[in-house]
Amino acid sequence: MSCASFFLDKQKIALFYKYYLLGDLSWLESAKSQAQTEKQKAKIAWFLSCCEKEKYLITQIESKLKEGWNFSRLLPLEKAVLIYATYEILFTEEIFIPAFINQIIDFSKRYLEEGKYKYINKVLDLIYKSKQ
Repeated sequence: MSCASFFLDKQKIALFYKYYLLGDLSWLESAKSQAQTEKQKAKIAWFLSCCEKEKYLITQIESKLKEGWNFSRLLPLEKAVLIYATYEILFTEEIFIPAFINQIIDFSKRYLEEGKYKYINKVLDLIYKSKQ
């Protein structure tokens, strides 16, 4: 498998952050109508594809969380990061996963509370290993 350059997409994380922050998809119709470029429309389509797989993604994440923890206990941005990264790891073929996980960790160090990147790294590493 050849691995193309793959860069973390903050806008995709932002879509899930908004979803988990608001707790519903009431904002999605507005986002669809405001999407003017093909790139913006593709991100909305990507988001909808992720939403269809959300229960599966959450199951994958929860199976890797520390005992006694579940997805609902996580903060909205933590959920968004994990859902985005898990989807990309499991469903994007042209990706060099170790480099992608490093990008996620750098993002987590910058935007999450201190130390949260460690469990993000652990969960994603376990998901990656289970894929191999």
